[in-house]
Amino acid sequence: MKSLAAGLALGALTLTGLPAVAQDKGVVGIAMPTKSSARWISDGQSMVKFFEDAGYTTDLQYAEDDIPNQLAQIENMIVKGADVLVIAAIDGATLSNALDNAAAAGIKVIAYDRLIRDSGNVDYYATFDNFQVGVIQATSLV
Repeated sequence: MKSLAAGLALGALTLTGLPAVAQDKGVVGIAMPTKSSARWISDGQSMVKFFEDAGYTTDLQYAEDDIPNQLAQIENMIVKGADVLVIAAIDGATLSNALDNAAAAGIKVIAYDRLIRDSGNVDYYATFDNFQVGVIQATSLV
């Protein structure tokens, strides 16, 4: 009987240590340009882990450098009810209609690493200091 009680207590402790699915904070749609680069795969997987650890559900899509495919993926994320879109655009000048739809649905948009032009519906732009990246790379070679 003691081992049964100990097993139940251990099970309860294990369950309380798991993230609660019921506390889902929303859906983050992540639109990456391609899987042909390890960089984009790593960025996508890192975002999924970060957002899911924070209590969000994610929808990660890779467009394989196909602009119409990325547009369709983003539109699908909007229709499915994403709360936030993180977009590494293949062509930042082609997304204005999709972002109009996102804004109409109240979806926040984060342009990731690549500038999205010709739209006032980008809420945030997350990028890198590419000059400093080059300095660090050059310094490592010397």
